[in-house]
Amino acid sequence: MRINFFKNDIKIKSKLIIIFFIGLILRSYNINYEDFWIDEIVSFWSANPKYYGLEWILRLAKTDLHIFFNLLLKYYFSFFSYKIELARYFPLVISILTLISLLYLSLVLKIQNITLLFFLFTFNIYLIKFSQELRSYSLIVFLATITLIFFFKIVENSKFNRTYLIFFITSQIFLIITHVFGLLIFFAFLSFSLINFFKKNNNKFLIISNMIVGVFSIFFVIFYIKYFKLGVDWLPQLEKKFYTNFFFSKFFGSRLLGLFHLILLIYLIIKSKIILSKKCDPKIILILIIIISYLLPIIFNYSIKPILQDKYIIFVIIPILIITVDFLKYIENNIKKKIIIFFLYTITILNLFTETTVRQFFFDRPIHKPDLKSTFTEINKSIYKNYSFNLETGIWTDEKILNDVLKNYSDMFTNRMNMKLNYLAFTNDDEMIKNLNSDYLWLICLYDLNGKICPTPKNLKNSKTLMEKNFNSINLKLLKLYKNKVF
Repeated sequence: MRINFFKNDIKIKSKLIIIFFIGLILRSYNINYEDFWIDEIVSFWSANPKYYGLEWILRLAKTDLHIFFNLLLKYYFSFFSYKIELARYFPLVISILTLISLLYLSLVLKIQNITLLFFLFTFNIYLIKFSQELRSYSLIVFLATITLIFFFKIVENSKFNRTYLIFFITSQIFLIITHVFGLLIFFAFLSFSLINFFKKNNNKFLIISNMIVGVFSIFFVIFYIKYFKLGVDWLPQLEKKFYTNFFFSKFFGSRLLGLFHLILLIYLIIKSKIILSKKCDPKIILILIIIISYLLPIIFNYSIKPILQDKYIIFVIIPILIITVDFLKYIENNIKKKIIIFFLYTITILNLFTETTVRQFFFDRPIHKPDLKSTFTEINKSIYKNYSFNLETGIWTDEKILNDVLKNYSDMFTNRMNMKLNYLAFTNDDEMIKNLNSDYLWLICLYDLNGKICPTPKNLKNSKTLMEKNFNSINLKLLKLYKNKVF
């Protein structure tokens, strides 16, 4: 399938280039302003380039299974350097590549108002946020766009194309081993094939793909269940308010904007009557991805345990925005259509100015993640250099692994700041006190690890808190330890 790049329309090209470069600035500005939160620290540890093979797989299995992301990140560090300050440029590059892949997907789908779609996608506050986070979510969005590109190329081509089929299968596998929720997109493809079967419009290339990816998925799920928990213990049951916005308030930056996008999406799907079409329109896959991405986790939530979180289904932003822009063509009234388009542009721009993303150019940027820089600076100012992290309530993996994770990051962080501090591995028994060469210990409690529960651990009860300070998402205590006296 040949795609004509807007022929000679300089106006559209100029708009897209301007949007692209503004999006690049918003994604890269102040990229290292905040310190890592615990999940980013885990990713940094998992991608240590000195570990390979089985040892590296075992490290992943004990923390998280974002395998493909961590593998790419590991090679990124190998090529450049294993440094904290370089880490977030990796998801940034992926996010930029996603803008390009989304633009190409728009061309494949022959979107009429490609400028509006590119604008909404580039300035989506949620996608900008995760472009500056050392986690797999930017990669998930990129792989989802690549997978959709080859899906549409396959279903709209009657001739066999081995290259398309290989890339389609490979991108799905990479998506699944990047995050287990990538299976939801595969289930959407299965559902599409099932609809085609009943409408007697089978695509043999899609069937071949489903069989291969299906076999792989079975083995992956077995591996996943064996080495990793299905869901985490801290996720709560879905509240009633979830059903009033379905995370749209987070995806689009505010409850008002999220509600507008949700209502518009539902209206346009109904208006298109695409679901009632006798022929299975390939764009039904966009609706299937949205439905399945919510439906299956919700069923799992009530039947087994909560597993649904907004960032796990970040890829639904792609079909939401494509449907929003492409299905505007089903509105016959041009005045109504122009009002909706104007409103989409306007509220997106206004919303950006209420968010940190734009406000940081004019005002001091607030800190949202754990402020480890201020914490270590406070410790370094004192005469006591021993510190440990309070892991008593926050352990989701074994104690040794979590200590290795935190020590790896903390040592590199403090060395970069020319601080000579002594990390003491936290243990829930008396071994920790035995290894202490002083009666004084700084205890760091990360809120995102312990859920804001920061009492003195049981094995350190024979102590007195001499000083206590709170930094963003961190509680810091200076303890004086006693062997025979209880306070």
